[in-house]
Amino acid sequence: MKLRALVLGKNNIAIECTRILMNDSRIDIVGCSPNNSDDMNDGWQRSLWKFCGQNNIKIVRFNRIRSNDSIGKLKFMNLDFIFSFQYDQIISQEVINSAKLGAINLHFSPLPKYRGVSPIAWALINGEKEYGVTLHFMDPGIDTGDIISQSKFNIESIKNARELYDLSVEKGIELFKATIDKLIKGKYKRTPQSHEYASYFSKGSIDFNEDVINFNKSTKNLYDWIRAFIFPPFQYPRFEYGGAFREVVASEPIFIRNYDKKPGTVIRRLGNNFLFATHDCYIKLIAKGVG
Repeated sequence: MKLRALVLGKNNIAIECTRILMNDSRIDIVGCSPNNSDDMNDGWQRSLWKFCGQNNIKIVRFNRIRSNDSIGKLKFMNLDFIFSFQYDQIISQEVINSAKLGAINLHFSPLPKYRGVSPIAWALINGEKEYGVTLHFMDPGIDTGDIISQSKFNIESIKNARELYDLSVEKGIELFKATIDKLIKGKYKRTPQSHEYASYFSKGSIDFNEDVINFNKSTKNLYDWIRAFIFPPFQYPRFEYGGAFREVVASEPIFIRNYDKKPGTVIRRLGNNFLFATHDCYIKLIAKGVG
């Protein structure tokens, strides 16, 4: 008898992991629940709703998955697994209990570090040299459930948040593909998270609208902050020059000691390339659309 699975989520990561489940003869995908923001249109990420329609997978909508009506629907589905990929609703214990073999989430961070929101940006701001993706059981907390499997990788060469996001998608798909057989066979180890090493960031912990560069930082800290705020084609940090704001598409730290220049001083400009003084050294910025 096939194991019955429900997929929750959005974007390319949900689509590719759903495809892995589709190709496994031991799994029956009884439904997909795209995030309520999914409008069936592909953008920079593909629509899970559209993908499911093209592959004859039933769509199950949950305006509020913790409601009594939703819990009733979940129980009626007689689920073995719930899989969550960037799902945007908080899961209750009743939802978790509706899946006999577990509710499982793929989180873009090396848990227990960077639970919550904007983990990629915070990892870059904090200058992490290593990052990761984690497959874990869900519990009523936020990204606090037992770890099933995890992949860690070096990110010292990462230039911006979009690069790290795309790499996390790639590594997440690989991790899910490598773990699904163990889940189906029940041959996995549950590893409780160590709260001693945990970090958590809430939705309001970072404001991407506050994107004007403050040069009164060390070059290292400033470079890490700028990397975190570059997410092409949607988001770029800015600096003011010549009475207008310029968007930064790339940056490079220059670790030569600044002895006397005020932070924010333009040392050199060549076209769209700027060299600024920072608190201790210099930083090179490449701006978009500078004439």
